[in-house]
Amino acid sequence: MTSRTRIQDALDFSFSFLVSGPLTILFWRGTFNSLTRLAFQDSESVADNWYPALLLWLTGVTVKILLDLVKQSLGPTIRQSGAILGSLANCLMVYLDSVFSVVLWVGGFNILYVFPGLYWWTLTPVLIFSSSALLSLRAFHCTVGAPLLLHTNDNILVANNYFGTKMEINGVMRVIGDTFFSYLVVHSLVVMVWWSMWELENRYILYPCEITVKDIMAWDSVVLSIMFALVVITINRSVVNMKKDDGPWRRSITINFVAFISFLATLNFWRGIWSLQDFYFLPSINWEENLAISHVVGFVCLHLAQTSINLTQSSCSDLDRPNFHHCNYWGVGGCMGEEEDSERRPLLSSTENLV
Repeated sequence: MTSRTRIQDALDFSFSFLVSGPLTILFWRGTFNSLTRLAFQDSESVADNWYPALLLWLTGVTVKILLDLVKQSLGPTIRQSGAILGSLANCLMVYLDSVFSVVLWVGGFNILYVFPGLYWWTLTPVLIFSSSALLSLRAFHCTVGAPLLLHTNDNILVANNYFGTKMEINGVMRVIGDTFFSYLVVHSLVVMVWWSMWELENRYILYPCEITVKDIMAWDSVVLSIMFALVVITINRSVVNMKKDDGPWRRSITINFVAFISFLATLNFWRGIWSLQDFYFLPSINWEENLAISHVVGFVCLHLAQTSINLTQSSCSDLDRPNFHHCNYWGVGGCMGEEEDSERRPLLSSTENLV
């Protein structure tokens, strides 16, 4: 690795950790908390949240599926529509994708608050079940995000799905089936993993720190995130370069272990920065105005920096050569200087089994 590449790596990760990551969380914080207040302000108990939570989840899933199908069918046409029209379409597409990603997660979290609840003996089985299911589907890497992953807005109109189907290759019905499976199964499992681990940390592992409560003790999660991220960055190249002849079990166990550490780095980064923003971001203004500004500033700044694609969520199968520290902002080729392997490994090796 050259000295120049090391500098690019440092710049890329610094931008992700200090700029892009916090702005991503700022948008999600403003949108998530605003939707929560609007949807559940009249609820007298957690049990009353069931219907609005289900409605939010269904709305988020439905719009996300429709957006992915639009990308599949109209993406090439929009890309050829001219610079101005294409830019407007990209902005609208990534904004809608981002907002309804949050809608889906607000609904999913609040459904899980109603059932199975927030006791350690309910949170732990949910974590074990959802993690095991994602590992079996070879999709656990979907749980990893900022600050370890940073993408630019080069592929806003490219839809990612679990089986990797494309409209022009696999046909309409298989793409629809793939998209439904990606959100109804894979993405729902990702939400369950995040919800269970987040609440276990909030209530039983770390200092109590609700996502909507101002609490300076959120620094514990930030420190943990840095520690986990440094571990991943240190060993990531060795994991990427592991060969299949190193032993399938040894390789699989190593990759999934690093994936779990990467997930913990991501979750604690979000948990810590989110709560610190509650504490430090414009603390003197009205709460509703604070959330609205968070929403606008987060999206506008990220879109101007051409990294608003990081606000969206997609569910894919794991790469054959996973890269848990992939940032590509300042330097060509990303943090690792590796080309991203496009080959996926879904549970079913052929889309012939999809429908």
